[in-house]
Amino acid sequence: MIDLNKPGELVIKPRYSPRIKLLLAVIAAVVLLVSAGLIYNYGLNRAGFERQSAEQTQQTLQDDMRKMRDENHELQESLARAQRTIQMDQAAYQDLDKSLKASAQEIVKLREELNFYRNIISPTDKKSGLRVQNLYIEAAGNANQYRYKLVLIQALKHESSIQGRASFEISGVQVGEDVVLKIPAANERAISVNFKYFQDIEGKFELPRNFQPKRVKVYITSPGGTSMAEASYNWPEV
Repeated sequence: MIDLNKPGELVIKPRYSPRIKLLLAVIAAVVLLVSAGLIYNYGLNRAGFERQSAEQTQQTLQDDMRKMRDENHELQESLARAQRTIQMDQAAYQDLDKSLKASAQEIVKLREELNFYRNIISPTDKKSGLRVQNLYIEAAGNANQYRYKLVLIQALKHESSIQGRASFEISGVQVGEDVVLKIPAANERAISVNFKYFQDIEGKFELPRNFQPKRVKVYITSPGGTSMAEASYNWPEV
């Protein structure tokens, strides 16, 4: 074919036969199919790799969870054992504490008894005669009623018995004035004293409702009224 736009030049364009065009189309289709197959296989392989990786990751997570559950179970058992040990230790400590307190109280009691008998047999001051060892006062339950225990001893020498009477003078405040009350009163039965080594005298007395006791004094007198011993104490908190 001659191009009239450019005079003096001759251009020839090739023409393909229908067979060649068909062959080229078949080759292109084959290349396209092969490429699609390769891409598909790559996708499958890639998907399989990712699936395998996901399964491995899942298995790893499951193993980690199993380890964590086992560790948690072990920690719970350890905690339970520790709690049981602490409870046992606390119980043992409480028993030991009670035993020590009981032993301490027993020691105090034994020391008091030892001191009591030592004052009878061999007092530290080596003085013989009647002594007021102790006076205990406590509330008797009813208002202004009290219970007392008076302990008397004869120190060092015990050839003869001691006979006499015991009495109390309780000083305090009544309606703003200082007052001294005598127990037993003149019209009440006397507190008898009669012993060779020691004597515990127990009894009760009642104070006026508006009386506030401060101190108490103990007198031991002979049958003839002569003073034999005396002792003074602050009024206990009862």
